[in-house]
Amino acid sequence: MGAVLFRAPSDLPAETTTMNTSVNIAHHLQCPICKNLLTDPVSTTCGHTFCRGCLDKHFSISEPQCPLCQEPVSTRPSVNEAIEALMQEFYQNQLPNMDLFCGEKDAIPCDVCDKHLTYKAVKSCLICLLSFCDEHLKPHQSMVRFRSHKLVNPMEKLDQRACNEHGRPLELYCRSGEQCICALCVEEGRDVVPVEAERERRQAVQQNTIEVMERTINQRENKLKELKESAAKYQALLEKEKQEIRKVFAAVIEAVRKTEQVLLAPLEDGKMCLEKEMDEKTQHIQKDILKYEETIESLNRTKNEEDDIFFIQSHPVTPAEFTDDWTLTIDTELNFGTMRNSKAALLEEIDAHLEKLCSVEIRRIHSFSVNVTLDAETAHPHLEVSADGKAVCDTGAGHNIPSTSEQFDLVGGILGQPRITSGRAFWVVEVGKKVGWELGVVADRANRRGKVSYKPSEGYWAIVLCGQNMYGAFEDPPALLKLKTKPQKLGVFVDCEEALVSFYDVEALSHIYTFTKCSFDGPIRPYFNPHPNKDGNNSLPLVICPVSQADISV
Repeated sequence: MGAVLFRAPSDLPAETTTMNTSVNIAHHLQCPICKNLLTDPVSTTCGHTFCRGCLDKHFSISEPQCPLCQEPVSTRPSVNEAIEALMQEFYQNQLPNMDLFCGEKDAIPCDVCDKHLTYKAVKSCLICLLSFCDEHLKPHQSMVRFRSHKLVNPMEKLDQRACNEHGRPLELYCRSGEQCICALCVEEGRDVVPVEAERERRQAVQQNTIEVMERTINQRENKLKELKESAAKYQALLEKEKQEIRKVFAAVIEAVRKTEQVLLAPLEDGKMCLEKEMDEKTQHIQKDILKYEETIESLNRTKNEEDDIFFIQSHPVTPAEFTDDWTLTIDTELNFGTMRNSKAALLEEIDAHLEKLCSVEIRRIHSFSVNVTLDAETAHPHLEVSADGKAVCDTGAGHNIPSTSEQFDLVGGILGQPRITSGRAFWVVEVGKKVGWELGVVADRANRRGKVSYKPSEGYWAIVLCGQNMYGAFEDPPALLKLKTKPQKLGVFVDCEEALVSFYDVEALSHIYTFTKCSFDGPIRPYFNPHPNKDGNNSLPLVICPVSQADISV
């Protein structure tokens, strides 16, 4: 296939065809300009043949002369029908499939084909280091000595697969030198294996890498699935909270609307009464005006009467002057407490509706739960702390604990861990049926020795139960709290960025109290005080609920 052959046509005389001479004419059918097979061949008067397109392009940029011999061309050549017919027969008999020719981009040519008509390679031999088309590949498929050669898909730069020093194929792999070598490169003592063995080893490593990556992909896919499920869950939660908020504010708007109607109703009634009174008095006045107009008209008619007797007898009676009070009256009942009472009732109703949003608030702050434990080193000597650091009660008796500057020595308090320096934190404490306790947070800098001043300016933000049912907040001055229910579990929430400390009844899902604009000025710590166990009626401990038990389903 490297040299295209042209055989004598069968219609030539017998004495000519019997020789069956093969002639290589491929190079005679090439265009001297583009070096490809002729397309629409045209011949000049000097006898040279070119592609018509190539010759036209040549004439457009130079003088009309033959590109080969420079012979002037006076007339534009027409297609050479004889050569055109020869080309058609050539394509039909010699080039049945033009796709076999190596003319495509990135196609690898056969290394054996004639350079003028090169076919595409279909295989490359790693032993011969050559690429072959279908025709020149046949020896590798039919001859025994070629059958051991390794054939692969066509490859570029086969010369890179040969040893630069010896020119032999790279058939071995030197593990110590980590490079492919030929048989002549082998030296004594070097760890050399066939490239096939090294390939098998590396394939095993690759397969292991693939399996590891596939497991990683599965893990990532599972994580992505979890993320999507989590996103769907939170999306549903956000939608639920949005509906709850809308429901609450719809109720608030309805309460405002009803209060508006209550306040407007007397005004509407007053307006109607005023209009009625105005109509009645307008009619009365218009009647009086009409009477006066009639009297004036009568007086005008008789005032010029010449007969004195007739004038005196016909003089009309003059109407009496207006004696009625023509001022309008307005109902002023609205001024006697209606507005204030309505406002108080409205605010109470709005507060009751807004309190329903506490469930959303508690659900949100629960995500900031922290694992709080009691710091026994800060405990008052009368306090007993459980082994797990989760419960504390007052025993009324001192313990043999070395006194430290960290302890409360007069107030029966104890601090918790961890120290809170930023962000948000939430924990739940079970107070049960205790009759007295204190809970909150304390600044790490706050005084613990001697008499303690419970107020925010001294670093204490806490609430208290005393006297069994009297609740208060340690503000300055203290604030009395009115709770509808006696809380059994209290939630404490701290937001350092917003500078607030809030308390909640986590079972009733209600808000108790919030300290705002807190000046922490450093770390703060959970604070607990179970109060003295007087007469044995306050023996129950304060218990920090485990995070898992503090879950709130709303």
